[in-house]
Amino acid sequence: MHLDPRRGALCVIQATITTPSGDVEFASVSMPAAPYGVPGWQLPTLVSYLHSRCDRKEPPTACSFTAHLRSRATSRIPSPAADYPYAALHDARVACLMSLTMAPGRETPWPSASLALVQQEAHPVRCSWSSLEHERGTLAVLRRTLREAEAEQSRLADLARQSRHPEAAELHRLAERVAAWTRGMYEMARAAHTAARAADARRALRGT
Repeated sequence: MHLDPRRGALCVIQATITTPSGDVEFASVSMPAAPYGVPGWQLPTLVSYLHSRCDRKEPPTACSFTAHLRSRATSRIPSPAADYPYAALHDARVACLMSLTMAPGRETPWPSASLALVQQEAHPVRCSWSSLEHERGTLAVLRRTLREAEAEQSRLADLARQSRHPEAAELHRLAERVAAWTRGMYEMARAAHTAARAADARRALRGT
């Protein structure tokens, strides 16, 4: 996907990643905000990266993160793939900024993660709106992702009912699949977290 930096609202995904050695790496990519550069479509992409690290039992790195996003640049739901070398918070084109911090997991194979989500009007004028929200912890990130995916599914269900266009119905079915997949990822991570806490409790009891 080609990005013309002179026009259009942008979706930017940035990641600050702490490696097992303690080094800090940074990645920053972007894509047009319309139609897929919104949290309901792109947060599941971030979750798919976290799951891939868990599944492979490999720590997150900036190289693997950008490779993961770029591998999806031409998929049915494209992901940001263009290098973004700017300061997103001071860029009037940015309508959505997803800033992720990641590190190797401590309690489970899932990486440790937190999210800052900025949504705002691009090219702001007087009385423009802007919001900044934080999700701290991997489970909180997955829970927020599920909420956004389900909201996008509901929005597209309304659109499909109103338009009755085949493409609207197909997009709604795609959103349904994304929401169902995200729900499965959240349940998987929650089960791993519960098992880890139970193991901690058993160790504590044996130590008393």
